[in-house]
Amino acid sequence: MKSIVKYGLMSLVMAFGFILINADTASAQNRRHANREYRQDTREARRDYNRRVRNGNYRKAAKEYREDVRDARREYRQNVRRSSNGWYFYQNGRRYTRPSTQWYYRNGYFIRRY
Repeated sequence: MKSIVKYGLMSLVMAFGFILINADTASAQNRRHANREYRQDTREARRDYNRRVRNGNYRKAAKEYREDVRDARREYRQNVRRSSNGWYFYQNGRRYTRPSTQWYYRNGYFIRRY
């Protein structure tokens, strides 16, 4: 009886963890989360670069910093892209498009919004 309860509890914890992981990756596809992930990746790359420089590996530090920033930029472009008529992003498997410029008329002024 103890083992049934123990395995049931472990499977419940694992299932809840998988739900949290899937929710995080699904919500990370919109623009705000993509920006946050890009900033976080570049921050981590800079932190690693500084750590390697303190250890004295200048050449390796510069090379891996460039690679890390390049990977972060590639991943960001994959999540948020610009086309000829604006920018678009993927959320929940669908592609959402925003026009490059929209004009609004407010209080006697034309306002351009990207």
